[in-house]
Amino acid sequence: MHNKSKHAGGSDCHFFKSSPIYFCTPSQANALLEEGRALLLFVRHGLTDWNMQMRLQGRENVPLNNGGKMQAEELAQLLKNALLDKWHINGIYSSPLSRAEDTASYISEQLNISSTTVAELIERDYSTLSGLTIHQRREKFPSPQCYPADMESVTAAAMRMKKVALDLCKNGNDVSGTTIVVTHGGVINSLFSYLTKGRAGVGKNVAKNCSISIVASCMTDIIPLAFNLHGEDFTNYINEISDLR
Repeated sequence: MHNKSKHAGGSDCHFFKSSPIYFCTPSQANALLEEGRALLLFVRHGLTDWNMQMRLQGRENVPLNNGGKMQAEELAQLLKNALLDKWHINGIYSSPLSRAEDTASYISEQLNISSTTVAELIERDYSTLSGLTIHQRREKFPSPQCYPADMESVTAAAMRMKKVALDLCKNGNDVSGTTIVVTHGGVINSLFSYLTKGRAGVGKNVAKNCSISIVASCMTDIIPLAFNLHGEDFTNYINEISDLR
């Protein structure tokens, strides 16, 4: 396995041509799980109109569009095929924003497991940047140094997501199973940028809609395994881990 990384920054846009990034081979991932860690799958919600308009969504409650609903349905079927009869599902957890809750509902239906809303899984607070396109942001705020002071920082968002992941392990989840967390690009990118020291989650290497990013977590640490997987990339990776268990 290899990884790719370039540039600094970030975006909510689904048009960035970011590729999967692997931090551990399936064998290495299995070894981490055998040490008592649980598998956490961080899923970005499906497509919205604001994604297509390249608008930063933040905590605005923008719903899935028809394309996003199709993506979520396909993702749910993918997870069903890859996980059922192979992994114990500890739970499905979702951001309270409708685009994440609705994505989680498709997964819940396929896996026959109810989802739980977790307030801390909400998207980053972008303050007055929310709703602006890339061009509008550049006109209003020429550089990141000009961004509003009350905007949630990458570090703060990463720490929030890390705490959620650790708390899920503390809540008695089966370390032989997997937990599905449906949330947003900004916080997934922040977490992986923090965990990988900028090798993922920045520039063009950002989480695409309905992508799956994977960590191995216990009550004290989180180790990144893979970032921004879709379709066969996810199926092949998770199946290789399953075959080793």
